[in-house]
Amino acid sequence: MELKPVGLFAEMSDGDLKKLGKQMREVRHPKGAKPVLRGKDGVGFMVILEGQAEVSTVDGRHRLLGPGDHFGEMALLDQQGRSADITVRNDMLAAAIPEWEFKEFLSNHPEVAYRLLQTLSRRLREAEEARENR
Repeated sequence: MELKPVGLFAEMSDGDLKKLGKQMREVRHPKGAKPVLRGKDGVGFMVILEGQAEVSTVDGRHRLLGPGDHFGEMALLDQQGRSADITVRNDMLAAAIPEWEFKEFLSNHPEVAYRLLQTLSRRLREAEEARENR
């Protein structure tokens, strides 16, 4: 599993990437699959390696995800269930970290935790902007 081009892991050493690759497992989802449903418990964090998926939020916004994008971290961080629906737009290959390994993974890789915080901050700003523009 090739993780080097994934921006989230860009600052990791080759050795750490190799270890991470052993922790993650490849998951395939066919076109039309819904690997994430809003409100359901989170069972993993996923990074898209191939294919595309669409995020649909409760406020009606849609965002397309592709290789290098990730999803699932919010439900694992706050234990409040998934915050959006994800629909696979074409066959997708993802690298997944199961919930029970996610916290330890973030503890061992603070640079990845920081990048996740940046992503969450950006998403919050986008949601606030969308709310203001209604």
